[in-house]
Amino acid sequence: MSPSLHHICTVLKLVIRQANCPVLVRREVTMIPVKKILFPADFSNRCGGAAHAVRTVARRFEAEVMPLHVLELASPKGVPEYLLNQAHQAMEALIADKFTGCKVIPCVTTGDPAVKIIEHALAGRFDLIMMPTHGYGPFRQFLLGAVTAKVLHDAVCPVWTSVHLEDWPLIENVMLRNILCGLDFGPRSSAALKYASQMAAEFKANLTVAHAIPRLETPASSPQWRDRVAKAAEERVRGIEEEIGVSARVEILDGSPAYGMSEVAERLNADLMIIGRTHVAADFAKLGSNAYAIIAHSPCPVLSV
Repeated sequence: MSPSLHHICTVLKLVIRQANCPVLVRREVTMIPVKKILFPADFSNRCGGAAHAVRTVARRFEAEVMPLHVLELASPKGVPEYLLNQAHQAMEALIADKFTGCKVIPCVTTGDPAVKIIEHALAGRFDLIMMPTHGYGPFRQFLLGAVTAKVLHDAVCPVWTSVHLEDWPLIENVMLRNILCGLDFGPRSSAALKYASQMAAEFKANLTVAHAIPRLETPASSPQWRDRVAKAAEERVRGIEEEIGVSARVEILDGSPAYGMSEVAERLNADLMIIGRTHVAADFAKLGSNAYAIIAHSPCPVLSV
């Protein structure tokens, strides 16, 4: 066997072997319909834009919304009373302005924001967390705020987030037309595709499934090599589709998952991207670098399952 052919076979085996990742033992993700949405709110402009997206989903599924504001403890003495009063007033204004026609159960509390968000999500058995990221400055599309990153790492329910939620239009103009599902063949791929197919059916949206394969600059990385690896990846995608009874358009991308998914989302004018992510329930679980980069760089909201 020539070195070139040996390299091709090795890569093919790696592509297929990705499907044999350990399965997480945890409470199964609640699929659609979404009945309870947790909305961490800091009353910023970005929060206001995110509220439009929350209201869109809440109205579609007739879901209950909990806007949650967490005041960080500045000292052992607790939060001054006037700050608590200001927070309650801001919460009332947010609800009156953004959530007419929705069932809303607001909450203002104190503590570490990320910890409180996770605690409420678990205790209330929420189906979905919706929140904006908080990267700022000229490189904000590459950043996730510390609270967002912690929630993405620890939450066991799906999380919808975006660096662009402040630009989300008013509810009268919102419609999910194109949904993109990114598969990495990890343990959450089937759940991500199932969620994406249900969301597409609910909104009558077009569904595209994409997987990125590495771009290797080696003597073996010929067009024939790429075609074989792409075929193996597409067969794996089709296998997942068949497993859960989904049929969608498939795109096999070259190179970085983050940039590849961003490019195809731009090209398809995607309104929502759905990906899988690992969870803290497993010893090895973390928000992987690919998921982190996809969420931070995506031109549209990302729902990670």
